Amino acid sequence: PQGAGDMLTQPFMLSFWVLVCIGVVGLPHSALRCFGYRDSKALHRGILIGTVVSALLMLGMHLAGALGRAILPGMDSPDKIMPSLMMEVLPPWLAGVFLAAPMAAIMSTIDSQLIQASATLVKDLYLNYLNPRQEKLEVRIPRLSLLCTLILGTLVLLAALQPPEMIIWLNLLAFGGLQAVFLWPLVLGLYWSRANGPGALASMVSGIVCYGVLSQWGIKLAGLHAIVPSLALGLAAFILVSLLTPAPDQSVCRLFDQK
Repeated sequence: PQGAGDMLTQPFMLSFWVLVCIGVVGLPHSALRCFGYRDSKALHRGILIGTVVSALLMLGMHLAGALGRAILPGMDSPDKIMPSLMMEVLPPWLAGVFLAAPMAAIMSTIDSQLIQASATLVKDLYLNYLNPRQEKLEVRIPRLSLLCTLILGTLVLLAALQPPEMIIWLNLLAFGGLQAVFLWPLVLGLYWSRANGPGALASMVSGIVCYGVLSQWGIKLAGLHAIVPSLALGLAAFILVSLLTPAPDQSVCRLFDQK
């Protein structure tokens, strides 16, 4: 259970209950999908179906990675295990289908994330703060969106030239960063009537700074993953700053009470 060479300690593994289970509530793309259910019946059905599908998917993928060492010993990179297994155990035409599916999903995810990132920079930041008068929008917005997409795509391409030893660490790093920023503003912003903007901002800043410092220098407090102390600090900052600053307006409280 500790991995090759006992690389995973027990506190570090227990931290993954937060990183890949509880903290997933704070992922923005997951939260948006959860808000889109048609009615309570559809939500309950989705919980059941999603649990079964996720269990089968996770069990199959993890077993394939672990048992793949016996079928393909001497694999130099763990990221090659899935495509190598497909080519080894499946007919060529079926292996091609299985290899094309994740490539299509990757391409779809990348282009949607690039569009979302450029839209956030241009529409949320530029229009609201840098150009509040919204002059010459029909000319500037397309150019700025294209420029932002080009810059972000170039940065991603340059980063991909030197990938980490296992791509999963990069994936988990991004997951943890999103959770450190958005988990408490999302949860407490919805369900705590005393939550306010300054508290959410304090939680976001303290969470991402703590997570960045611990991750960059590989600091494991009490052997825990960086997400655990980051979320703890973010929660404390949210509650403390919210209590020390004015409460939300009554109109905001009534709006959430109606929901």
